[in-house]
Amino acid sequence: MSGAETPPPGLWPRIRRAGSQSLIWIADRILDGAVVLARRLSDRRIAKGKIRTLWGVTPIVTLPVKAECDKALGFSSESVVNTTYYITKAFSLNLRLVYAIGNRLRIPRVMERLILAVALLRYDIFHYFNDRGLFATRFGIAPRELEALKAAGKRIYVFAYGADIRTREITQALGHWNFCSLCPEPGRFCVCDDGAGKTTFERTRDAATGFLSMADMLAYAPGAMNLHYWPIDTARITSAAPRDGQGPLRIAHAPNHAHFKGTQFLEEAVAALSAEGHAIELVRISGVPNAEVLRLFSTVDIVADQFIGGAYGYTALEAMATGRPVLAFIRDRSTLMAPGECPILNATPETVKSVLEWCLRNRAELLAIGAAGRLYVERYHAIPAVAARFAMLYRDTAGLPPDIIDRLETFIATERLRRAALGQPEAWEHPFQLDALSTTSLPLPVDI
Repeated sequence: MSGAETPPPGLWPRIRRAGSQSLIWIADRILDGAVVLARRLSDRRIAKGKIRTLWGVTPIVTLPVKAECDKALGFSSESVVNTTYYITKAFSLNLRLVYAIGNRLRIPRVMERLILAVALLRYDIFHYFNDRGLFATRFGIAPRELEALKAAGKRIYVFAYGADIRTREITQALGHWNFCSLCPEPGRFCVCDDGAGKTTFERTRDAATGFLSMADMLAYAPGAMNLHYWPIDTARITSAAPRDGQGPLRIAHAPNHAHFKGTQFLEEAVAALSAEGHAIELVRISGVPNAEVLRLFSTVDIVADQFIGGAYGYTALEAMATGRPVLAFIRDRSTLMAPGECPILNATPETVKSVLEWCLRNRAELLAIGAAGRLYVERYHAIPAVAARFAMLYRDTAGLPPDIIDRLETFIATERLRRAALGQPEAWEHPFQLDALSTTSLPLPVDI
């Protein structure tokens, strides 16, 4: 092309921008058409009792297990993610390549609309975390996506996992130790901004069929439903034979972000005890698949979870499922499921050394604590237990036909019998209970 034929500066970017806007307009019209058809399809499937549910989109390890809970209720359920990490790839659908094509062609917003259009036609109930839906956002569900979901008559449930709802002022007000205490870079890992977090949460809560939170996350979600939604596949994660009590006290620790777990305090405590002549060993593992973490748990005496946040994480439930005692800082035991039965050894940065000293002196008691943890998980966090809580949620909020409600009621009744058959253990007490200091309200408790 000669100099005379060279387009004016900035012309091609304007042409590309205009072309992109035209494509978005076309994708919006496709999405609008999908909304109309999707509503009819959902009404028809729900009337026939053939409900389809989606669990997504961030690749959280619990997604496939939550989908199994829905399957236990007779729903067709899939876990749908935008990518996968090293932790697990066990999801029904991974849309990473589809999103990558949109980015490569420089039409990500077009691709998002097309993905949502297909999802609207395919699913009736949508379960998201608060960080994003099928549209990419920093935190929260995009208004355009919420609008399409509601117009299509979809049931929308939004859950919190921690960083997607955690703001700085509320966190710091919880107490001396909190997730902000050792954060190396405020604004990077969590929502952080209290004003933006409040606005995003309220917009999503008001649009959703239900916004659900639990434990320490209730503090950030006024008006959210309190439902313990972390399921454990107790058939996959089995109780491992306990160690024989010989050799050093072996502790596993699997932090994803050490500064949020209080890892340094655990390491200092173990080093101090070792220097005093105690036989103690810390095995720290991170950046590996979930299956490898579970294998490690079966080889140790204790699993150390986290010590500054004020609540246990999903790792603690996995550890209890393997029959291992767990150390964690529980700020307020009233936020636990069945607090009197939860055998977690409470440990703060100040007390973790003394808790470990007690464990060294009482290794025989660790076996009973591990067994109590396995029973706790079987009673309250196994797939049937969480599925029954989801059944109650759907029964009370989803506006389902009477025959489906009857099916859910039958499941709930069956789960009551299953849990009763496990026996009611004595309230578990141990030397390291901190006085409960209520820091959250517990709206709409769901228990069976």
